[in-house]
Amino acid sequence: MIEFILRELKALLKDSGFILLAFGGPLFYSFFYPFPYAREVARQIPVAVVDQDNSVLSRQLVRMMRAEEEIFPVAYPSLSEAKKALDRREVFAVVSLDEDFERDILKQVPKRVHIYTDASYPVYYKQATTALQKAIKTVSAGVEIKKLQSLGAGKAAAQLRSPIKMNIVNLYNPLGSYSNYVVPAVFVAMVHQIMLIVIGLRAGTLYERKKEYSKRLKPFKIWLGKMAAFLLFMAGYFVYLFIIMYRLYGFSGGERLLEWFLFYMIFAVATIGLGLTIGGLFKERETPIVFIVVTSLPLLFMSGVIWPVWKMPLAIQALRLCVPMTYGINGAVRLFVMNVSLGDILPYVCGCTILAVLFGFTSYLTIKKRYPLEI
Repeated sequence: MIEFILRELKALLKDSGFILLAFGGPLFYSFFYPFPYAREVARQIPVAVVDQDNSVLSRQLVRMMRAEEEIFPVAYPSLSEAKKALDRREVFAVVSLDEDFERDILKQVPKRVHIYTDASYPVYYKQATTALQKAIKTVSAGVEIKKLQSLGAGKAAAQLRSPIKMNIVNLYNPLGSYSNYVVPAVFVAMVHQIMLIVIGLRAGTLYERKKEYSKRLKPFKIWLGKMAAFLLFMAGYFVYLFIIMYRLYGFSGGERLLEWFLFYMIFAVATIGLGLTIGGLFKERETPIVFIVVTSLPLLFMSGVIWPVWKMPLAIQALRLCVPMTYGINGAVRLFVMNVSLGDILPYVCGCTILAVLFGFTSYLTIKKRYPLEI
């Protein structure tokens, strides 16, 4: 059996297409997907500021903008030049302060700050708009507090100005972090997709060559050997993605690593079983690549980590329960991000175990049906 496993591994490592997908895929995804979100927010976004008032209050507002780390205010002499810079994407927002800005505010006349933003870059748009709103609200609050103090409120002015305080508690995603929540799910989806492709690629290649196994190898030994060989790759992905890369990017979570590994191996068996099962359908080398790439995005949405499950049609809700990735993604998010125990995700453990047994059996039948042809 060990000899067969080593032979399988050797054959896989001789296939250039397999090498490119099995090694290049995780390397590419693990670097280029989390990297842009490693710092969570965009910083020093250039913003054009047109101060036509040039008063004490307008200059104070500009200073407050400079204090926000997300934006980098740049002075422009006129609104037309600032808009041209926005068109050329030298800046991603324009802030215009009208003449008599300070005078109208002192007269208690409501004043608008005009902001033009480039909304074609959602990340820049959100960060710049949030930072500008924060600066404007801070200056506005200062003006209101001074007004209350002039009316005799004294030290209580700040409390009168904002009598209600917020206490925000982030549930299920304690840091409120996009990357912390999504990256584990993407890693699981990537592993699921890559394994289905490489298993199908291997099956299609061998079918094209019409190779046969030795008669001394029975279907069960072939199934067991293939399962063990691919499990080694899955274990390697676990170490690389969820230990090395996750720590390298400094993401929080993952304290329950052992429990996640146990669940991950159940997910791995189910995924490999599914790959070997559908691998029996492929008679050409290129077919599995097209099939998996076309279905990968719908399967990611069906998992429920991006779109609420209860918003899906009943047929989709039923179909998602037949895909190992559904359980793998939800298990990863809960164990890695929410830090729940293995017992708390028992429905996912049971569902994934059922699929592991089911696809393990169907993959054995697939190999037995093709025997002695290789798959």
